[in-house]
Amino acid sequence: MWWGKSAQNDYFIVVFGSVLRLTILSWAFLNWKPIAACVVSILHAAGVNGTVNGSAAIGLGFALTLVLFVADDFIKWFMHYMMHRIPELWEFHKVHHSAEELNFTTAERHHPLEIIMTSAAAAVVFGAVNGIFIACFGDNLTVQTVFGANIFMVAFNAFGGVLRHSPAWISFGPRVERWVISPAMHQIHHSSETRHFDRNMGVSLAVWDRMFGTHYSPNGREITNFGIGEETADFRSLSVIYLRPFRRAWCLIKGRLVRSEVIAARA
Repeated sequence: MWWGKSAQNDYFIVVFGSVLRLTILSWAFLNWKPIAACVVSILHAAGVNGTVNGSAAIGLGFALTLVLFVADDFIKWFMHYMMHRIPELWEFHKVHHSAEELNFTTAERHHPLEIIMTSAAAAVVFGAVNGIFIACFGDNLTVQTVFGANIFMVAFNAFGGVLRHSPAWISFGPRVERWVISPAMHQIHHSSETRHFDRNMGVSLAVWDRMFGTHYSPNGREITNFGIGEETADFRSLSVIYLRPFRRAWCLIKGRLVRSEVIAARA
């Protein structure tokens, strides 16, 4: 579990991925602040220009904190959903699902391109929400954080979020799991059994899965193995982890282009 090939790859990806983000891929990550400034500019031009102070600013700062948490959780669910539904994106997301055992570093087992896309979507949402609040209520709202992290994210992580990729089976029971993703629910998401595929894609909240029909509350420990079936063994190779997704995705794109040309020729 801790020293097998799957775990070794997890450790490498955590370190190498961090180096990539801080060096040669640093240009690829969007900054939410220019996006917020653009939203503010557009809304000001449309005549939206408000400001609040005192106790109202404190209350609205708390509201901003909550809205940012909910918006961030939804966009992460949506991007995760797209990774499962679009074949070209699934080729990159396979890297995460190819883990044969779960440990705490598996949470960071993602292909660099997936990280860039998900981060870009999150930055757009974060910037848009901040921009709307700044335009409507001024720039003196304070987001409530703990060591720089949204207090709601900290609370949900303390409630079991950090254990989503642990080997421990922890269920909150069906009532709580209607609203919150438990570690057990996320283990279901990593199951190699067909009946568990594309289930429980949420990060903190389970409401998005219930709304869009991907919710699954386990009845006891149902998992026998993790991974993506026979293809799982291929991802023990780092060259497969980093290079195969590009090759497979390009083949899928070419196939779509060929089919489009054939359809156009027949029209």
